[in-house]
Amino acid sequence: MVGRAVVKWGVIALVAMIVGRVVISTFITFWKATHPPAPEPPTVGFGMLPAIALLSEAGAQPTSYSLELPTGRFPSFSDRAKVFFIPQGSASLLSDQQAKEKASRYDFVFEPEKIGQNTYRWTKSQPLGSTLEMNIITYQLRITTDFMSRPELTANPQLPDSFGAVQLVKSFLSTGNLLPADVATSSGSIEYQELIGGVLKPAYASDAEFIQVDLNRAPIDGAYEMYTPLGTVGTIHAILSGALSGNNAIVHLDYNYFPVDYYQVYTYPIRSPQSAWEILQAGEGYVVPSFAGEEAAIRSVELGYFDNFAYQPYLQPIYVFLGDEGFIGYVSAIDPSYIQPVAK
Repeated sequence: MVGRAVVKWGVIALVAMIVGRVVISTFITFWKATHPPAPEPPTVGFGMLPAIALLSEAGAQPTSYSLELPTGRFPSFSDRAKVFFIPQGSASLLSDQQAKEKASRYDFVFEPEKIGQNTYRWTKSQPLGSTLEMNIITYQLRITTDFMSRPELTANPQLPDSFGAVQLVKSFLSTGNLLPADVATSSGSIEYQELIGGVLKPAYASDAEFIQVDLNRAPIDGAYEMYTPLGTVGTIHAILSGALSGNNAIVHLDYNYFPVDYYQVYTYPIRSPQSAWEILQAGEGYVVPSFAGEEAAIRSVELGYFDNFAYQPYLQPIYVFLGDEGFIGYVSAIDPSYIQPVAK
């Protein structure tokens, strides 16, 4: 009898322990799911950030704004975003030599003219009259040609497809060791164009005489796109002719890329999209100059990054307001308590 009782109560105790363990584990899992630990605060390792210069100088504004979002409400964003350091280039004893080597890779082989403290100008006459201006410290450069005065370039142009045009520009950049990793992985964008009255204008593919290619660095975390002072116009901006081949097909190039140090990154609190919207409505946001309308109907709001054509010490997040008639407006996304006051 005693032995049976011991076995009986032993089994009951074992079952109770197993059930109790399952109940406790389930409760702990439920508690953690419904009471997650508070996230670590943003790291703010750069201290106070400088205001994005261009965004603090609001230009021409629409006379009115309206919010026409598909859901009637702002998208949900995190309470923080990454900020990256952009190192500033400095002169070295080899700067002059390295700049001349890059120029020679594009067949600018004659001695350049010095037109500024750090800026050189090269010229050549074949296959088009061409000029290359380059900052020998930052490698910002512009290549211009007389392609607009060459009617033979518009006769039966053999333009590449979208992918081919982007790859052609990337190949051109590689020739001068000017294709950084974060641009090499970028998909790029194109626009077909035709020459009307001495001005390039958007065209259908069937009417196109040239292709505009814009390259920006790849989106941050694969999600947050780059925007420049001209909206989606890239920090690398090129015009291609279908009448020429290889590197000669690039008849215009603006290169305003500055390398980002992706290893020097900290998180910062960001303002709400509602707060950014109020700033835009108040006429204190930046509006991309290509918008010529009087009323701006906003159709979507995104979080992106502002990539300037001039040097800026940090790559910072912005709210991007997109609307009808090509409207694009920016407001700094960083919580204003972490932005240095703008001197007046």
